[in-house]
Amino acid sequence: MKTYLLTFLLFLSLAAAHGQGTLLRGPYLQVATPTSIVIRWRTDQPSNSVVKIGGSAQSLGQTFTDNTATTEHEVKITGLQAETRYYYSIGSQTTVLQEGVENYFQTTAVAGKPGKYRFGLLGDCGTNSIIQDAVKFRMIEYLGLNYMNAWLLLGDNAYSFGRDAEYQSNFFNRYKDNLLKMYPLFPSPGNHDYDNDNLARQNDHKIPYYDVFTMPTQGEAGGEPSGTESFYSFDYGNVHFLSLDSYGREDNATRLYDTLGRQVQWIKKDLAANKNKDWVVAYWHHPPYSKGSRESDGDPEMAAIRQNFIRILERLGVDLIICGHSHVYERSRLMGGHYGQSNTFDASKHVVDPSSARYDGSENSCPYIKNTPQSRGTVYVVAGSGGQLGNPKPDFPHKAMYHSDAEHGGALMLEVEGNRLDLKWIAEDGVIRDKFTMEKGVNNETTLELANNQPVELKASFVGDYVWSNGSKTRMINVQPTENTDYTVKDGQNCIQDVFHVKVAQPKPDPAKLFSLTADRDSKNAVTVKWTSEMETELSHYAVQRSNDATNFTEVGKVTGGPNSQQRKDYVFVDTQSQSLPINNTYYYRLATNALDGRIVYSRIVSVKLTDPILAAEPNLSLDIEIIPNPSSASQMQIRTISQTAQIAELTLTDVSGRTLDTRKMTISNAPATFLPPQLTTGIYFLKVSVNGRNAVKKLAIH
Repeated sequence: MKTYLLTFLLFLSLAAAHGQGTLLRGPYLQVATPTSIVIRWRTDQPSNSVVKIGGSAQSLGQTFTDNTATTEHEVKITGLQAETRYYYSIGSQTTVLQEGVENYFQTTAVAGKPGKYRFGLLGDCGTNSIIQDAVKFRMIEYLGLNYMNAWLLLGDNAYSFGRDAEYQSNFFNRYKDNLLKMYPLFPSPGNHDYDNDNLARQNDHKIPYYDVFTMPTQGEAGGEPSGTESFYSFDYGNVHFLSLDSYGREDNATRLYDTLGRQVQWIKKDLAANKNKDWVVAYWHHPPYSKGSRESDGDPEMAAIRQNFIRILERLGVDLIICGHSHVYERSRLMGGHYGQSNTFDASKHVVDPSSARYDGSENSCPYIKNTPQSRGTVYVVAGSGGQLGNPKPDFPHKAMYHSDAEHGGALMLEVEGNRLDLKWIAEDGVIRDKFTMEKGVNNETTLELANNQPVELKASFVGDYVWSNGSKTRMINVQPTENTDYTVKDGQNCIQDVFHVKVAQPKPDPAKLFSLTADRDSKNAVTVKWTSEMETELSHYAVQRSNDATNFTEVGKVTGGPNSQQRKDYVFVDTQSQSLPINNTYYYRLATNALDGRIVYSRIVSVKLTDPILAAEPNLSLDIEIIPNPSSASQMQIRTISQTAQIAELTLTDVSGRTLDTRKMTISNAPATFLPPQLTTGIYFLKVSVNGRNAVKKLAIH
């Protein structure tokens, strides 16, 4: 009986470990990075966890498994490629719970990489209301076929107490089909997530929020490690985000507005380490400015955040701060330095840029411009109407807020393309009721120096419409001016202008202007190169070059000239090396005129042919006398006549410098005879042969 009972219990245990049951929650995507992502889901029965991924819904060739039996499934997928779409399925080793063409995710861009990215933001959304559904629908409608790279939660994600059942009904059931399975989620908590203002939960953080979500605590998604899920940062390309906790206590003592607390000290460290990001966005629940359903003048958390904390973010260059909590929409201009109550706001002191920044062609609507890291100004947004509306205060709107709307629910879409940021508030009726644009690094004035006839590509610094001074409409143009030219490019609303001063270097005059150039040989095949210059300008020297093919030239000498002259100057260069060159070949000469700045200009090419040197009046005599073999050693070289008649000849041997080495008389016949002194060393020599008053010269090559 005991054996039967043990077998039955073992069977139940295995069934629990390997069965699957029903999918209750998810799948949903967490902690997206360029190379990894976390996929979570919940089942009603414990089982192991299996995720398969691939490049298409029909080809899921890679498997990730966690053999722990659980109902809360959390699998980290690693080894991925950045900015790549993957399809996936979830289940167990025996069952697939969900798969298909709508089960996919895209890895993030590497930190710092400019690109085109979209981020949705929902505040106070988990209400299980008609407004919640309408806002979600309009958000999805706006996206169309475009991918949303991530979506962010501004707190109060599950009303009214942030309990697990409320998360299930008010959050996961509402967003499971259209958002959770496709787009990575990065949340932040609100007071309702903390059990609706429960002080004990603020201290111990024992709330479902930290169970149902997974946050990057070790810097794995970018930013400095926070070591806690309460607050963290992450990168998406050139955008750096900070998700903060405005309601929980750190170490049972400090909150967001306690500037010596652990959260603020981490914020300072994180922002100092991420100054290289183009855009910095911070989001949390309690806004520093609002006159909506929540009152920033009277609410102690909101007032303390405004008075003690936000000046730190402004000083460290945060561009955009987005909060929820107040169930309205409110948006400031680019502002800074206001930390008092609403009635102390002074636009002349606190507004950095008075534009609406709608960038739609309406009056005073140019973008906010922040061209340096030291540029002042932050835009504050309250978007707490993702699930419900609240009655605004009697003195609504807040004096710091340029645009306010308490009549419509809505969501935010943050779009970043390179150095341009656009934020749009999409209302529940589908109308974009507010928007603004911010740009960095624009309105540039650039000077380019080009060589004559050098092409160059000019690129507008901004993203938008383009109107170039030459009529072009594209962001980049290619130009090749022949003289100094200014090019301008403006945006379509005439708000931004880049100026390019293209300076073209005018060609300098040649180092030398030649009047003549000749090359002639003498009787000993010494080549003399002569030239005359008409003008010399910043001339360093002439390099005389020789070639045997009129293509590949070798320098054989230098002649100093210039540097400047306005008169004719004659030059002579003797190429003594030519006497040792093979005869009966044509050689080519040119001048390389070298300027003081290193420029080289080549002359035309002249040629000369080297033949057997002849000194006699009758050149045919050279055909009657033969030296064989030539070249050869002195002991082997012989002389003879080609005719049958023997002749008495006088022989004179000289070296290449003309110095006489030997003189003798001998009878020359058609029988070869040696004639050179045996001690003759290797080199080139000339033999003058005199026969009956006729003279000829033969070049000898002794080795």
